[in-house]
Amino acid sequence: MTVFSRFKIAGCAVFLGLFPIGLSLVALPVSTGVAFADDLLDVAPKQTPAEINNFKLSEDFLSRMEKVQEQLGGMELSATEEEGQDATPSFDKMVKSVESRPQVVEVLKAQNITPSDYILGYFALMSSLAAADAESEPQLVDELKDINPEHLAFGKQYSERIRVLIGE
Repeated sequence: MTVFSRFKIAGCAVFLGLFPIGLSLVALPVSTGVAFADDLLDVAPKQTPAEINNFKLSEDFLSRMEKVQEQLGGMELSATEEEGQDATPSFDKMVKSVESRPQVVEVLKAQNITPSDYILGYFALMSSLAAADAESEPQLVDELKDINPEHLAFGKQYSERIRVLIGE
């Protein structure tokens, strides 16, 4: 597994554990006692999945995601027992988890974001930030060849806003 993949999976752990709605819609931090991979590196993708790498990032999308996060941050949402059981939830499971919460879907619709775009976009934002951070690391430069160059540029330009969005 590549160093960049390790960095990406660490970002995914942040996504799954510290997301304002806890992505408790999907998983909780290890400290809460739910199922989680023994070694996050075992579940890290070898490269960024195409649907994430091809996701269109824009300043408008980032602004809408910030509005969504602000609204969701004020809601009291928690994971169901079922959601905490899967250490490596699939994309479809994550989307279904979001879709199962009408109040979350309502917030997303108000910003013209589908549950699918919400999940893909969140991972695309994290990937763009990881790529921007990795670019300054000489040992990781080769790993950037498969990253969407637009994502890399986006991550550089909006790194601080993305960090705030993901709670980093």
